[in-house]
Amino acid sequence: MSEQQPENLDQIVHVDCNACGSEMVYDPGKQLMLCHHCGNTQDLPKASDRVIERSISEAMQLEQTALGFGADTKVFHCNSCGAETAVNLETVTFECPFCSSTNVNEEAQETRVVRPSGVLPFKISRPQALEKFRTWIKKGFFAPSKLKKLAKLDKIHSVYLPFWTYDADTASQWTAMSGRYYYETQTYTDNEGNVKTRQVQKTRWYPSSGYYQHHFNDVLVLGSHGLTQNFAEKIFPFELAEVLNYDARYILGHESEVYQKDVQEGYGVADGIMDAHIRNAVVRQIPGDTYKNLHINTHKNRITFKHILLPIWIAAYKYNNKVYKFLVNGQTGKINGKKPVAWWKVALIVAIVGGGIAAAAFFLGGN
Repeated sequence: MSEQQPENLDQIVHVDCNACGSEMVYDPGKQLMLCHHCGNTQDLPKASDRVIERSISEAMQLEQTALGFGADTKVFHCNSCGAETAVNLETVTFECPFCSSTNVNEEAQETRVVRPSGVLPFKISRPQALEKFRTWIKKGFFAPSKLKKLAKLDKIHSVYLPFWTYDADTASQWTAMSGRYYYETQTYTDNEGNVKTRQVQKTRWYPSSGYYQHHFNDVLVLGSHGLTQNFAEKIFPFELAEVLNYDARYILGHESEVYQKDVQEGYGVADGIMDAHIRNAVVRQIPGDTYKNLHINTHKNRITFKHILLPIWIAAYKYNNKVYKFLVNGQTGKINGKKPVAWWKVALIVAIVGGGIAAAAFFLGGN
C-alpha cells in the first residue's frame, strides 16, 4: 500500500519500505518508521491540530445501540505474501499468520462511537523497558529470593492503551463547623492519692463557609478494563502537550486496544477525581484547628473531553501460580509493579523489632 495513511478506513494499514520492500514499523528509539531489513527510515508527521476538545454532551447523547460492539470479521488480504485470513473487527493490531507481517486494522476504531483524536508515540525502547524491569525485579528485601531469577524475562509488550481526558470549570460553595483548640486546667488524684493538675484539650466550635473555584485540565482516565485506574496512575504523568494527531503508522510494530470504558463511564471516574481534589482544597481553606459537618456544593460546566492513545510497556509474570504486572511509561520511563511478599522475612523483621522493644523495656524498667 501507499506510504501515506489511507483515507479509506476499510483498508488495513501496512507500510512497505520504499528501498527494499520489507515491512516498516515505528521504532521508539529512533522515533521514526524503520525497516529492520535494510535500515531505511521514514519520518512521520508531527502535527497536533486535530487533537481538540469536544463537548461531553455530544458523546452522551449518542445511543448505546450505535456502538456496534460485536464479533464481526472481515477478510484481510496480505500484500506481503498474498494470504487471506479473517480478522475480528475489534482487533486493532495483528500479524499475518503466514508471513508474520505487522498490520493495523483501522476499522477496529469504527466499532466505537469515538475514534482517537491523538496518539503519544513511544520514546522508551524495548531494551530500555527490559532493563528497567530487570533492575526493578532484583530490588526489594521482602520479595522472595527466587524472584530474582525472573530477571531473564524478555516478554514485555508495547501497548497503546485508550485514555480519556476531561476538562471542566468548577465553582464550589462550602459550609462547615470550624473548631479551635483551647486548654483547661484539670485537677485529679493519682493512684498514690496525690492531687495533681493537667492540661485538657477542648474544642470551641463556630460556623464557617467559603468559595473555591478551579479549572481542571486533562484529567486522565484509563479506558481499558485490563488495568485498574489506580495501578495505571502510578506511572503518571504523561507529557500530554506532546500528543500528536492520530496516525495508525505510529501503532505499527506495537499492540493497541479499543476502549471498553466509554466516555460516560470514564467521566464518572473523572468526576470522582475532581471531587476528591476539590474536597482536599476546601479542607485547606477551613479556618481553625479541626472541622466537622463539611458540606460542598459544586457546579461543573464547560465539560469537554478527548480520546487519545498513550504508550505503556506491560510485563506479566507468574509466581506460585499468581500473576503480577509491571508497567513502564512508554514516554517518560516511570515504572510501577507488584511483587509477591516472602512472609517469613516479614515475620523475621517483626520478631527482631519486637525483641528490641522488649529488651529496651526490660533495660529501662531495670533502671
